[in-house]
Amino acid sequence: MNESEFQSQAGVYQLDWPDQNINIRVDRVHSEKAGVYGEVLIRSTAPGINPRIHGPVHFNLISTNARSQLKRHLEEVHPSEGNLHWDSILEQMSYLVVEAHRVGAVPIHMADYTAPESLGFRISPILQNKSATLFFGDGDSLKSFLCAYLAVITTLGLPQNGLTPEPGRVLYCDYEEDEGTFWHRLNLITAGLGVAIPDGLHWRKMVEPLTAEFTALNQYVMQKEIDLVIVDSAAPATLEPESAEMVIPFFRALRALNCTTLTIAHMTKAARGQGDYPFGSTMWRNLPRSNFSVKADRNDNDVAISLKHTKANNSRRLKPLGFKFSFQDDQLVVTTAQPIDYADLRQDSSLRDRIMEALRRGQMSPEDIAKELDESRDSVRRTLNRNKNDFQKLGNEWGISYREA
Repeated sequence: MNESEFQSQAGVYQLDWPDQNINIRVDRVHSEKAGVYGEVLIRSTAPGINPRIHGPVHFNLISTNARSQLKRHLEEVHPSEGNLHWDSILEQMSYLVVEAHRVGAVPIHMADYTAPESLGFRISPILQNKSATLFFGDGDSLKSFLCAYLAVITTLGLPQNGLTPEPGRVLYCDYEEDEGTFWHRLNLITAGLGVAIPDGLHWRKMVEPLTAEFTALNQYVMQKEIDLVIVDSAAPATLEPESAEMVIPFFRALRALNCTTLTIAHMTKAARGQGDYPFGSTMWRNLPRSNFSVKADRNDNDVAISLKHTKANNSRRLKPLGFKFSFQDDQLVVTTAQPIDYADLRQDSSLRDRIMEALRRGQMSPEDIAKELDESRDSVRRTLNRNKNDFQKLGNEWGISYREA
């Protein structure tokens, strides 16, 4: 029999045997400990008959036993006739798909590479282009509202509150809310900005883990030329956020989308006070290129939010950023805020700013400052000595310098 016609695009493999009226589609190909698996759908292209022969089925492409079992089943439901030989078809399918899957990206000779002037930002200074960023925090810290706000200003290319977005299309992948709830959020945000819900902002209901929906997602990203994908949220997107075996493929899939990504994750109560880390596997901290913890201070209709930069692979860590979300009737107004001004956010401010706030109430010794701020005495002394333009020593105590005052 003839060799198949083979095509590969965006992780979907199509094999055709026109003389046999057979088409096989293989997608969601991935490696596991036991082999290389894909979702296989076998169809007939002959006129006048039901096109579906078998599948879709999860299939180990490098298992001889799996091929033998599938061959026996196919012989029963669609017997070989003439030049149709299922053993040869399945052998070709497995070989071509596995080889294409394993080739991967072509190596680059760096001496000949023309680099961009800078890494660039999708939203300066928080989201670098084509990098994975993670926002994490408690369940009531308005992470989803914040990300919807970022989606709107990115689609509009509208600088706001110290953020400068590069205009682009956004896809919001939502595991937690329906389209009606998301629309109402957008309506509040755009009303506060005085604009309509922008064209170029897309929403997708997510049900299965992101790796399971990757093929369709990737095709949509390519078709619509999406620049920023937001995933809300990490736990349902991986099913087992505490398992590195689930988290690593998630970030591989994000990387394969070839665009900027922002994922929302949670932080358990047990994690509070033990450092700024997202819930689950350590891979949530290690694999994103940049991480921000999100905290909120609520007061009537206003919510102050802090973004603390806890990890930066490709840049320096930013000083904490602050925003105030004011819910006013049928609109949401977002303005800047200083985390140091809010009791629940003060801890996220730099030690220098917290010392400055303490000394505004009067001179103090390093020991008293350390006790009030729950910091080590050595950390306080180092900060005072490094910022002598801001602080001055007065005997055994320190105060704010006259220049600052």
